Amino acid sequence: MATLLVTGSIYSTSAAPQLILTVSMNVQHVEKENLISITVTGKVLDSSNNPVYAAAISSQLTDPRGNSLHIALVYSKKDGSYIDEFNIYGTPIAGNYTLHLTASKPGFDDKSIHVPFTIVAGTFNIKINPASRVLKPGSNTSFEIAILPTQGTLLPPINIKIIGLPQRITYNLLDKSMATPRIIVLTLITYKDTPPGSYNFTVIGESKGFSYTAWALLEVEAEKQTPIPIPIPTPQTQADNITYAVITVAAAAVAASILLAYRRWGGYRILGGVRDLFRPSHDRQYLAIARALARLEELRATEKIDEETYNRLRLEYEQKLMRARRSSS
Repeated sequence: MATLLVTGSIYSTSAAPQLILTVSMNVQHVEKENLISITVTGKVLDSSNNPVYAAAISSQLTDPRGNSLHIALVYSKKDGSYIDEFNIYGTPIAGNYTLHLTASKPGFDDKSIHVPFTIVAGTFNIKINPASRVLKPGSNTSFEIAILPTQGTLLPPINIKIIGLPQRITYNLLDKSMATPRIIVLTLITYKDTPPGSYNFTVIGESKGFSYTAWALLEVEAEKQTPIPIPIPTPQTQADNITYAVITVAAAAVAASILLAYRRWGGYRILGGVRDLFRPSHDRQYLAIARALARLEELRATEKIDEETYNRLRLEYEQKLMRARRSSS
């Protein structure tokens, strides 16, 4: 509700007597959805502050474009008061309106008063920027809400509220700019136990029976687990591992070859076998064949020979072992 009080004086141009009219005017307007109610009241008094009865009060209301919206004629009562009530229907143009009032009374000169007042449209647009944010639990982020009038440059009082957020997300609103457009900073606050997820929330602006909305998205990330570091082998480490594996395979192959030969030959006699093992010529021949078998197993382990070649050479070396045993018996 807006109230405007204007007082004007009307002086008579008659030579005698000089009569003075004092006119007061009070303008009130109430803005509702698709309706503005305007009430004009005041009093007409003489120079001694006595009420003037039956003074004619003509009024006209024009909008910001100069169009006439209302014309009326009322008369003052015995106590000098007058009242003019009327409505403006539909969505009004926002801006400065002017009420033109003229008071007249026989014996007094007419006097005109032009009183401006402002009507703010209830319609507006509301926007939020950015459209989405990503947030970690225990932190906060902000959005900007912009409110713009659909007409003119003035905004009505607007109430802002936020809906759609879970319990463990709170918010606060702070005016950044009251100019047009009006900017409000929305800060969203999360906690360590805020559940992760995507939350669509709604910004609602309400004024004079009008309600407008905007939407945005807040995504709360889940806490990331710290990975356990896994050592990456260096080229030297890999080479050492391969060498160790080849030696291990070769040693196992030699042992297997000796055991296989032992089973095929029926085994040494306990005393004779011990005696034969310490013969120099037997040792050299046997060890040469054993080294050849180990080399053969190494070539096979590193895939440097095919399976057919491996089987053929292994059979030859086993036969040499058998001949070496017979010759040493």
